[in-house]
Amino acid sequence: MTDYSKLTPEAKEALVVKAKNVGYSTETLYGNCIQSTLHGIYRAFPDFGITEDMIKASFGLAGGCGCCLDGTCGALNGAAWVISMAKGRPVTDLGGDYEEGHAMVRDVIETFKKRYGSILCRDVLAFNMGEAYDWKTPEGDQGYMEHFGTHHCATAVSFCTEIVARMIVDGVLKNSEK
Repeated sequence: MTDYSKLTPEAKEALVVKAKNVGYSTETLYGNCIQSTLHGIYRAFPDFGITEDMIKASFGLAGGCGCCLDGTCGALNGAAWVISMAKGRPVTDLGGDYEEGHAMVRDVIETFKKRYGSILCRDVLAFNMGEAYDWKTPEGDQGYMEHFGTHHCATAVSFCTEIVARMIVDGVLKNSEK
């Protein structure tokens, strides 16, 4: 894997911006917050280890899990996924101590909560739009679209993608399992 921490500040910033922009545009064009977050990292850091199969497998975790709105924001789940790629517990060492990974995820959660007030999809939507519109119903979908919900979800994707992209360019996250 490329040691992104050795790049110039300008090159690092360009990669962070690319990851954010790809995540944002993926969310606005296609939806699915976790896939959009992972796609941003996949495109900006192709050797980090995110694969197309991982992006596919993450699908059901969007919108608070299954788009139920009641679980963790999918963009935040995407950030946790990226951290876990570098700091997670491998199947070959299930008895090992990988608390550092959990601590990093908790730090990102706290940053997210400071920005959005909660980690729950429904609460993030309400924070951004004044109400959580359930896009699974015709009325909810209409309200979501009228209140630019896609943009609001994409800003959460961009926010989370930026956090983990900066961790990669700063050398905090390196996937050595490739």
